[in-house]
Amino acid sequence: MVAPTATLAPHEIARYARTISLSGVGTQGQRRLKSARVCVVGAGGLGGPVLQYLVGAGVGHITVVDDDVVEVRNLQRQTLYGHASIGHKKADAAVARLRDLNDLITLSAVSRRVTAESAADIFAGHDLVVDAVDNLPTRLVTADACQALDLPFVWGAVQSVNGQVSVFWERLGLGLRDLFPRPPAEMPRLDDVGVLGPMTGWVGSVMATECLKVIMGIGEPLVGRVMYIDTLGARVSELPLKGRGPQ
Repeated sequence: MVAPTATLAPHEIARYARTISLSGVGTQGQRRLKSARVCVVGAGGLGGPVLQYLVGAGVGHITVVDDDVVEVRNLQRQTLYGHASIGHKKADAAVARLRDLNDLITLSAVSRRVTAESAADIFAGHDLVVDAVDNLPTRLVTADACQALDLPFVWGAVQSVNGQVSVFWERLGLGLRDLFPRPPAEMPRLDDVGVLGPMTGWVGSVMATECLKVIMGIGEPLVGRVMYIDTLGARVSELPLKGRGPQ
């Protein structure tokens, strides 16, 4: 998906040696990561682990999009933040933390809400979008914008003790609206049903893995499949998703 145009300096080869050593990756795969531009929508329970692993992997440019501020109730599962972050904009606090994790990449903070009017502008120039938000309206706006821009996007969701992950791409005839052809008028709120903190790390880690697979062109991404994670049952199942075929 991303051309390996960037070169790697010796210190980068040393830093990312464990990834480069993977079968099918090598320096070309790492160069693809360095060239990639990824937009992560949502810097909360799911976005946190996604961002940390993409930053650690050496994705060249990452845009963090979140219009919310850090609240004390977030700290139960949003491991990017601490007490000093409370009251600060999530996008800014996340980027400050992530820069300390890897100073070899470029990070941008966008404290704007993704809407039908702003989505195309926010996503422009990126190779991949990550949907790590917690409300269906923003998800659908993100999906529609990615469809219009022909951008692949990695989607993840959590509710209570269960999680789901998939990958959508319009050119393959697969979009979020194929999963939700008739979106419900209202979804349960996390404030009402709760969420098990460590599960967001599990789901977010799967999402980050899917991002790396798509960027480097390795493995079998979750395209046309929805991974369903039952945390209390310690089971992972797969649901097939039939799309509209290549566009």
